[in-house]
Amino acid sequence: MRYHRLPNHPDNSGITAAKVKALAPRLLKLALPHKRDLGIGLAALLVASGINLLFPYLIRQALNGELGLNLMNDLGRFSLLLIALFLVQACMFYVRHLSFATAGYKVVADLRETLYRAMMSQDVAFFDRSRVGDLMSRLSNDTQLMQNAVTVNVSVAIRFLLQVVGGIALMIWISGKLTLVILATLPIVMFGGRYWGKRLAAASRRMQAELGEAAVVAEESLGAVRIVRMYAGEKHETSRYRAAIQRALESGITRTGIAAVFSSSMVFVIHASIAVVLWYGGSLVLAQELTLADLTAFILYGVIVAASLGFLLSAFDEFLHALGASERIFEVIDSRPTIAAPVNPSSIHAEREPHVSFQGVSFSYPSRPDVEVLHDITFDVARGKTIAIVGPSGAGKTSIASLIPRFYDPQHGSIDYCGVDLRQLDPEQLRNEISFVTQDNLVFSVSIEENIRYGKPDADDAEIRHAAQLAQLSTFVEGLPEKYRTLVGDRGVQLSGGERQRLAIARAILKNPKLLILDEATSALDSENESLVRAAMQELMRGRTTIVIAHRLSSVQTADTVLVLKSGRIVQRGTHEQLIAVEGLYKTLVEFQVLN
Repeated sequence: MRYHRLPNHPDNSGITAAKVKALAPRLLKLALPHKRDLGIGLAALLVASGINLLFPYLIRQALNGELGLNLMNDLGRFSLLLIALFLVQACMFYVRHLSFATAGYKVVADLRETLYRAMMSQDVAFFDRSRVGDLMSRLSNDTQLMQNAVTVNVSVAIRFLLQVVGGIALMIWISGKLTLVILATLPIVMFGGRYWGKRLAAASRRMQAELGEAAVVAEESLGAVRIVRMYAGEKHETSRYRAAIQRALESGITRTGIAAVFSSSMVFVIHASIAVVLWYGGSLVLAQELTLADLTAFILYGVIVAASLGFLLSAFDEFLHALGASERIFEVIDSRPTIAAPVNPSSIHAEREPHVSFQGVSFSYPSRPDVEVLHDITFDVARGKTIAIVGPSGAGKTSIASLIPRFYDPQHGSIDYCGVDLRQLDPEQLRNEISFVTQDNLVFSVSIEENIRYGKPDADDAEIRHAAQLAQLSTFVEGLPEKYRTLVGDRGVQLSGGERQRLAIARAILKNPKLLILDEATSALDSENESLVRAAMQELMRGRTTIVIAHRLSSVQTADTVLVLKSGRIVQRGTHEQLIAVEGLYKTLVEFQVLN
């Protein structure tokens, strides 16, 4: 199965320096709303890091017999002093960890809400190009990767950066010559970090993309488990998922290999420099240019700096990993819907009944811009009238229905609602006036009552029961143990197709719309229920502007006008009686249906 990528989706070539400069500030900015937690953590971090740097200094002073410290006479008191300092440090580490971790959870919660809001604000074309599994991966896996990157890892980076800077400053104070030996390795570390950092970023991006692909496969197969069972496709789906996971595994192993080479080579360079310091420092001690206490303190600071650089590299690795995830997240957040409310939208007069007018409309789906599904469509639906649209499959009937709520914009022509071009209206206000019942209505995995109330959130119980009664759903619901509080399962799996359809019709009835669009609204009902629901729908349609898309003859006989579509063009129009009386596609469709 082939999918389209998100708009402006970058390839997997990696994160360039320009992207790092653009993404890193945005990533760190996510933590700013939680500066109180971060401030407490930072204060604790400074104290803990200060104690870490104080430890070698105290050892040096004790060995030199300075500050009243003498290991020969005060070994017990000196040990108690160190234990007290380490106890304070442990408490500070606890505060630091708790504060930064709390901020991390808050950042992820905020980010997920922002990302979800961005997804929900996108137009329908966005979801035509996207895959639900991939979007779910961004919402869960990618945001999780960013939790530590903008809080805990930042604290780790600050902590070890302070220890590197403070340690080097104290090493210079002890011996400038020995410090030069250490600093000679910095160019190697810097250039190595830059080279391996680019490769790590690219590998991280690839791994996240492969995990997204695996999530797509899982979401598809689990969502269509009945089809999988029907065609005994369990082994095939398992194989597909195994292949997707294997690709993600290979990407992960590749990334880990790069990270391992990066960190191990850098640590080797740093530790090797300490060995050189030990050799050179020993010669300075023998030449009496340096005391043994100074060399001991210097080596301790060297170890602290080396270990801190190692942790910095690890934090940098994770930060680059998070940058790869953040790019995928910001893709969605930065994606601007093409269907949006104008700056100064026109208002829809509450007292006016809708009048719909198509004028020379031609349309292609954004995901298939080279295929024109509607061509030069022109028609009017007068206020309070019913128009039926018929034609063979693929003629463009549902495309017309999708343009009216402005799920898409046509490439040519205009569509008016109440005399106003749809582009001048607020889409939310427009859709509040419309009820749309399709041939494949999905319901939410909540109760029957909540599903019906979706049409009117402030409806009371009496209104819900009345809507269910009109939709011929009440008898079925009253027979359930929990009645209207009965859960319908994932996507309404515990309901039959007809029951799901009647539930959707009840939801539309409850909304009491000005414009009603019925796209094969009774297609899932048996003959008995269809006649009952049709009577309720006729009552709902009375005096209401209605557009009916149907194959069944019974759905269009009472329409004021019938439009006959073929290959995206209107080939006939008139009443049922007028069209059945002449040779043409409509008569052919009717005769074929009667024959069947």
